[in-house]
Amino acid sequence: MCGIFGYAGRDNAAERIINGLKRLEYRGYDSWGVAIADLDSEQINLVKHTGKIGEVSSEKLFDTTSTIGIGHTRWATHGGVTDTNAHPHYSTDKSFVLAQNGIVENYQELKSELISKGYEFISQTDTEVIVRLVEEELKTAQDLHEAVRQAFLKLTGRNTIIVLEKKNSHIIAVRNGSPLVIGIGNEEIIIASDTLSFADRTNKVILVENYQMVEYKNGETKLFDVKENAELKTEIIELDQADTKVEKEGFDHFMIKEIVEQRYTINEAVQYTLDELNPLLGRIKEKSSKGGQGKVYTVGAGTAGFAAMQIAFFLRKHANVNATELKAYEMESYKNLFTPEDTLIAVSQSGETADTIEAIEFAKEKGTKIASIVNMLGSTITRISDYKYFSRSGAEICVASTKAFTAQTAWGLLLALSLIGKYEEAKKVVKDLSQNLESFFEGNDFSNIKNLAKKLKDQEHFFVLGKGQNFVASLEGALKIKEITYKHFEGFAAGELKHGVIALIDQGTPVFGIISNDENKADMLSALAEVKARGGFTIGVAKENNELFDFFIETIEGHEADSIANIIPFQLISYFMALQLGNSPDKPRNLAKSVTVK
Repeated sequence: MCGIFGYAGRDNAAERIINGLKRLEYRGYDSWGVAIADLDSEQINLVKHTGKIGEVSSEKLFDTTSTIGIGHTRWATHGGVTDTNAHPHYSTDKSFVLAQNGIVENYQELKSELISKGYEFISQTDTEVIVRLVEEELKTAQDLHEAVRQAFLKLTGRNTIIVLEKKNSHIIAVRNGSPLVIGIGNEEIIIASDTLSFADRTNKVILVENYQMVEYKNGETKLFDVKENAELKTEIIELDQADTKVEKEGFDHFMIKEIVEQRYTINEAVQYTLDELNPLLGRIKEKSSKGGQGKVYTVGAGTAGFAAMQIAFFLRKHANVNATELKAYEMESYKNLFTPEDTLIAVSQSGETADTIEAIEFAKEKGTKIASIVNMLGSTITRISDYKYFSRSGAEICVASTKAFTAQTAWGLLLALSLIGKYEEAKKVVKDLSQNLESFFEGNDFSNIKNLAKKLKDQEHFFVLGKGQNFVASLEGALKIKEITYKHFEGFAAGELKHGVIALIDQGTPVFGIISNDENKADMLSALAEVKARGGFTIGVAKENNELFDFFIETIEGHEADSIANIIPFQLISYFMALQLGNSPDKPRNLAKSVTVK
């Protein structure tokens, strides 16, 4: 959450920063700010506003040009969404500005101490506490570098900061938890929250680890260990990616573009050779397959958490692996159960999800091996994993994940079937689904789903039922729609209906049933019959119509990948209902793409 972008080079800094922030805006779009250092007057010019950065032009922001500056997009944690609370924040004498990603967990104690020393605060943010703390350290520190270092060591929680000084062409950034990378371009450097923000400029990066400080001064970039204040060697690596375009390419929104892109991305996700899969396959076969003492845990949060659930289902169902899905933010009771025999598969879109990183840290302390499937090159989760895989979906800009989810579950199916010698069959299943999706999307005006969206837009409460392979689809389908429509959608196992959920069914209550032609079909039809008998409005998501359905949505044939195919209608319903309601499909309220705070 939140995005940092710092620039120093030959170009107009404001223009570079604004372009970078637009590429980072999926991380936070409550407010934004840009600060540039005017080296002639030794002043910092600062502009910040609430709302999305939109079509802002650098020429309209600043009268002067500069080649060094920092910017920030905010997702509010402490303090309301106001211009004052937006980042960056000035120091009292305006000699430097500072922006932050993360949460200062001990900010209240620090703030009370600083107020007792006479400091005044103008914002409601925990970020301003860092600014005043740096000012306090400057009273005894020999320079800004040392003041920032000492102040940072007094913070608790996962925090990353960036500081711009008004003189000396000076930027300092420090990382702990929230991501930070350095892009090395042609006579320019970029310090940012992720590589996507500068993928149009360079693929050469320096990966910054926790408790490392980047200092750019007078054209030179150095890396330091914050705790020891020792200079470190920098290693420039080249990421294997071309410029990732952040463009709608003729679509009205990123969400519908990314939904349609699934006709290709699910197939890309399974383009791993057996040689590439074998290290993880061998680990699971040795430790966790039938007779092994180790367990496989899958872990994630939000949509990635549901992808982790589906992967665990595939491992149990197809490969007879003792696999258990965990919620990253509810790991406390599992911490002492991990062993060196176990394998943890972490799922994340950004590779920077704070809850998931903490779950990995718990497991690593016990010697558990870590595998991961993420969608962002150079991310933290990839760097701390023993077995690294990418969902290869390309940039996913819409906050609500679509193509990353289906890609990660497709990879999970490949993993499960490969464990039982069905590698080629798995690739064929996904390829066939990809081709079926291509036919489905070609020339489709989605009139059936648009009609349903119109019919449902004034309802407030909805339920989605699934069973077996479609249980997770019911949870993710409900989440997708609630994220974008702000309606109360809940997914349930169909078997839960008679154990309490049916009390919620009233005359006209919309209830979706996800039905595949499998061993659970009869049970699902029985559940919808019970709903219909109580006046519910039944919506069948199935291969063929049935008299029990008040409305029918025909699904795409997926065979073993049915659970992947069956999520597509819910993504489309979410999108078209959002349009009916006047909501932003790409940037729903209160949500951010990369959840780097707990």
